[in-house]
Amino acid sequence: MTWLLDTNTLVYILNGETRIRARANEAGRAGRVVTSIVVVAELLYGVERSSRREANRQHLENELEPIEIVPLSLGAAAHFGRLKAELRAKGVNKTDLDLLIAASALDLGASLVTNDRALLDGAIPGLNVENWV
Repeated sequence: MTWLLDTNTLVYILNGETRIRARANEAGRAGRVVTSIVVVAELLYGVERSSRREANRQHLENELEPIEIVPLSLGAAAHFGRLKAELRAKGVNKTDLDLLIAASALDLGASLVTNDRALLDGAIPGLNVENWV
């Protein structure tokens, strides 16, 4: 089993939420825990907006060290294009970053671990989601 951690899940870990960290550790023993380079970009944006950029960047780097960071693949790009077109045709709008993260999870056959209502709403066909919060 593979779990892809979304931005908000990693924020819980960064903020010291022990229950979420324990769940991630348990998942790591049972399978593979990854995150997307898109998630890392969102986290780095948060670092740049913070008043303690250097300390937060170091903390982020330390927390990301044991987590595999997956790049955007051609397969994820294909999922993104299809999903965006299908959802738009139905009048459903999702942010491009959310769709890229979901597309990465689909490409990997991973469960997306998120607390984001926009991703938990069931609108993305085939996306398996879990909320550890």
